[in-house]
Amino acid sequence: MPHSVRPVPASSPLHRPTSASTLVLALVVALLAVLVVPDRASAAAPTWQAVLAARDDESAKRTALADLQAALDAASARAEAARTSADDAGRVLGEAQAAVDEATARHEQLETRRAEARATADSSREVVGQAAALMARPGSGGMVGDLLAAGDGAQEVLKGLSLSSKLGENIGRLRERAQAADNLATSSADQAAVALAERDRLAADARTALDEAAAAGVTAEADLAAVDDEKATLVAQVALLEDDRMTLEQGYAQAQAAAAAAAAAAARPAPAAGGGTGPVAPGTGGPGPGVTVPDPGTGWVAAIRSYSSYQAYGYRIHPITGDRRLHAGADFGAACGTPIYSVSAGRVSYAGPSSGYGNLIVVDHGGGVSSAYAHMERNGIYVSVGQQVRAGQNIAGVGTSGGSTGCHLHLEVRQGGVATDPVVFLASQGVR
Repeated sequence: MPHSVRPVPASSPLHRPTSASTLVLALVVALLAVLVVPDRASAAAPTWQAVLAARDDESAKRTALADLQAALDAASARAEAARTSADDAGRVLGEAQAAVDEATARHEQLETRRAEARATADSSREVVGQAAALMARPGSGGMVGDLLAAGDGAQEVLKGLSLSSKLGENIGRLRERAQAADNLATSSADQAAVALAERDRLAADARTALDEAAAAGVTAEADLAAVDDEKATLVAQVALLEDDRMTLEQGYAQAQAAAAAAAAAAARPAPAAGGGTGPVAPGTGGPGPGVTVPDPGTGWVAAIRSYSSYQAYGYRIHPITGDRRLHAGADFGAACGTPIYSVSAGRVSYAGPSSGYGNLIVVDHGGGVSSAYAHMERNGIYVSVGQQVRAGQNIAGVGTSGGSTGCHLHLEVRQGGVATDPVVFLASQGVR
């Protein structure tokens, strides 16, 4: 029994002419203009006309099927190459950000060393000055006691001296200590300046890596969409070749329907809050994607509303590598799928894979300030590059991808590409 065919609108390239001969001619012209897939990896991939003609010849049918399978394999290879390219760019971005954080840590350590050396030099000179003044005073006898009462700086220096010996014998040592501390402070300051320049250079490299990763992600999405369209056509051609009852119009309609379904799936809204990779603990529910939490008036909000654990910004022993390094953000432990909100309005400058971050979203808030959200699963990213988001908009769901030991949000705030404590920064914006 033949399949029924839905009437085709007059505007369609498949609108039926009134005679059989003109039908064939119209189909050939329309399909050549509309249905032949451009830029197909395999030049041997058959056209719709070749597929239709091959149904009457078993040898031609086998050849056409082989060509279609080769074209499908080539399309799949291009899709994989597009994903790999985007993943590689994201890995470079993650490594660039890690390099900035290492340089930041180095600069901070040198600044701390410089400050400590300067304090040692200043306190040592203070004691030397006070001792010289006391020794010059007529009748001075309780010099040690006088110095111990002279202030905290003097007391700290004197702790390292033998109080049972004459203080005068230690003045030379104190001068040497002050000079050595001076030298260390100067050297540390010089090294800190070099580290600062290196940090700024790496921050610029990271910004470039961010732009390149974003561009690679957008290109990959476009490539994947094109591959989906091509696969839909190829699969429909296989069906037309294998089913002698199917008309050319039906094969074309099937290809269109499959392509539309793939596009709809790609554009489908994110799942409601809690619809991520795992259950949401009681009390962690929140507005679904695109819903804005009421803004307290500051323009800034918390990135997560409910969490069970917290690890602050700062130096720590890395839970995976075991080495001590700067933790450039704050971690909020919560069930996978728990809503993550943009801390302020801005433009999404990256959304995709990024090395140890797993999957990463970066939002540019302007003025050199950006926020980053990490470790979501791929299906836990609810925004795309270039999208404008509002303060409190649900942009993602908590996950545990990348360098993660459990479901949590890793939140960063960067100023000029350099990480700062996100909790302290948000507190300065009125977020408690």
